Parts: sequence; structure tokens; C-alpha cells
Amino acid sequence: MKVGAAGHLKVGAGLMFDVVKSQQGATLRASLESFYRGVFENPDTLHDFLAESCVQHVGPMALNHAQIVKHVLHVRARVQKIEYSVADAIAHDDTIADRHIVTLTLHDGRSAVLELLCFIRIAGGKIVELYESSQVLSGDQALGALATASE
Repeated sequence: MKVGAAGHLKVGAGLMFDVVKSQQGATLRASLESFYRGVFENPDTLHDFLAESCVQHVGPMALNHAQIVKHVLHVRARVQKIEYSVADAIAHDDTIADRHIVTLTLHDGRSAVLELLCFIRIAGGKIVELYESSQVLSGDQALGALATASE
């Protein structure tokens, strides 16, 4: 795995997830942080990492591939600054689980710190299923709605 100057993973989607699944501890956390940052900074890469059949489960909602892309673009358009910190992570067989903290500031100045629990299932080198749960730890509680917003 190669990490570019901005900390982005510079490998094909399948290889990236094979490498990440074999990592543990600080290396796994750093790779996931790089992945989250990279996808947010360049949403076009989502197609490299998500299977066309990918489903993201967020509470009672189930988003398909197109809805996931729409969600990321929606959030990206509203956020001025975002930081990811993966606090805990484990990889086993075809699953990666993590708890990450997202600190974000919108263009209008509102900000929040969110905690996300994420379970990612990989098949054929791409994400086929995600389960995500989030809560606002501090800041503007209304920004918790960004976890599922697409419009």
C-alpha cells in the first residue's frame, strides 16, 4: 500500500481492502482515516470502492449505490472542514469494524463532533454492505441529520 502526500491510499480498490483487512492496530486505524478522508475529498473514487450492489444501512434506512454517492456529495457541498479520527478498528475475514470521530464545520459556521460506528463487509475487493450508526457528541445537535441527508 502506498500513501500519497495528502495521506490518501494509492492502490486499486481490491488491493486496498485486501491490505487493510490484513492490518491491525494503529496501521489499520491510519488506513481507515486515509480512506474516509480520501473519499470525502474526492467522491469520484467511491465508484472504485463500492460494489454496484452496495447497500448502506443507516438506522431504518437502506441506501443503494446511487443514494450513497448522492449522500456523500450532499454532505461535501455543505461542509467547509472535516476531520476523521478512527478511535477503534478491527478487521476479520470479510469485515472491517470501526468507531470513528468526525469533527465538521459547515460553511455557515455551525459545527459538531459525531461518533460513528461502522461495519463494512467486503467481497470481490469492494464494499458490498455497510452498517452505520451515529450520534452527536457535541456541538449543533441538528447536524446529526447529516448522517442520512441527501437533499
